[in-house]
Amino acid sequence: MKVVAVLGSPRKKGASSRISGKFISTAGEKGAETETFFLNEMSYRGCLGCDACKGKSERCVQKDDLSNLFEELMTADIALFASPVYYSDVTGQFKCFFDRTWSLVKPDYMTNPNPTRIPPGKKAVLVLTQGDVADKHRDVAERYQTFLNLYGYGVHVIRATECGMERDVNVDRYMEKAEALALEMAG
Repeated sequence: MKVVAVLGSPRKKGASSRISGKFISTAGEKGAETETFFLNEMSYRGCLGCDACKGKSERCVQKDDLSNLFEELMTADIALFASPVYYSDVTGQFKCFFDRTWSLVKPDYMTNPNPTRIPPGKKAVLVLTQGDVADKHRDVAERYQTFLNLYGYGVHVIRATECGMERDVNVDRYMEKAEALALEMAG
């Protein structure tokens, strides 16, 4: 089993990184091969909107630090995507990466029963954290889950609310949830 984690927080010890870390370490303890990508430490640009991935190539034609990440996603059994919610959306680092996932969609995705280039049977975990209360920003999780479903992933969502920088105490209960999910998925 292989787990690839894409962490969109600029803070390595922030809530989304810590919750994701618990999932990753638990999966690793169960024997999974794990790899983590900290987007804030990588060099990449956003989608160029060139649609070369829909014509002359089946991959994004940009050659940067995301090239290897996309190759790893193709071979991962579980992909973990994580970001804090800033200004009612994911971080800029994560959004810039996620725009590039357009290359994972086949040109005829609207009519193709298998619209994605990701091999079937993959699972995803979406970890979103926010300082705000649970009834705020629910649309962020729904939006990104919709895209991950389009890519063929079976998606599990951990929405950690009231986990702002001054509310670190709340992170523990979501770390327990991440651990239980990892045991379920990787066990």
